[in-house]
Amino acid sequence: MAQLGWNEGRDYIIDARYGNGVMQALPKVAAELLSTNPDIIVTTSESSIKVLAESTSTIPIVFGVANDPVKLGFAHSLQRPGRNVTGFTNSAPELGAKRLQLLKELAPRLKHVTLVFQQNDLASASQLDDIAKAASVLGLQVVQSAVRQATDLESAFKRGAESGTHGYILTTGPLFNIHRYALAQYVSKSKAPAVFSHTLYAEAGGLLSYSPSYTDNFRRAAGYVDKILKGVKATDLPIETPNKYELTVNLRTAKAARIAIPKSILLRADRIIE
Repeated sequence: MAQLGWNEGRDYIIDARYGNGVMQALPKVAAELLSTNPDIIVTTSESSIKVLAESTSTIPIVFGVANDPVKLGFAHSLQRPGRNVTGFTNSAPELGAKRLQLLKELAPRLKHVTLVFQQNDLASASQLDDIAKAASVLGLQVVQSAVRQATDLESAFKRGAESGTHGYILTTGPLFNIHRYALAQYVSKSKAPAVFSHTLYAEAGGLLSYSPSYTDNFRRAAGYVDKILKGVKATDLPIETPNKYELTVNLRTAKAARIAIPKSILLRADRIIE
């Protein structure tokens, strides 16, 4: 916003609200936020978008990382959203397949994969079908392991170990973001390869992550905020896909788990944590 000529405190005020990964808290958070009558709302992904879009049809809403806003009914189309909601996707349907391909490249004998997802989060649950389709093409068996709250995390990986899983793939989800260090530890204990959905997970100790640059998405979201505050309607701003993607490899984790990272992956990596 500063690069666009806006000065926080002088030109605008940010009133940040959080659900802290608790889905049941979102309606109350949204109601409190809307009671302040904001000029514009910037949010993250599906669960918060849904609650906000159901609560107001007039206040512009800009999101930074939605999976499939058209499929989930937040927009009529990417080019013409047709509502007060617009923003940027994270290409999750396509990325599920790419993450599985990376996992297969990492472990060529891979056959059985455990998919860990946040059951009560729209963004997380919406990725299941696409990952299942990709797994079928790659000849992989995917077993789903659902999580609803923090206390479910350890048991999700225990179920994977008991089923004899060869590797893990994890979806996005606010609960996972908050507990990413715990997730990385559970995967590390399993000694099985895993691919995560955000660079933050690799930074927390996860083996491998592949995702859009969320930082770049939100910088672009600032551009939409700038336009809307200058009079452009949200419905006239197309929903756009990511410009940048990031492949991150944590070599420290790989060495601890005695997992050899193929040179083909290392050469493509945008970032290597040593």
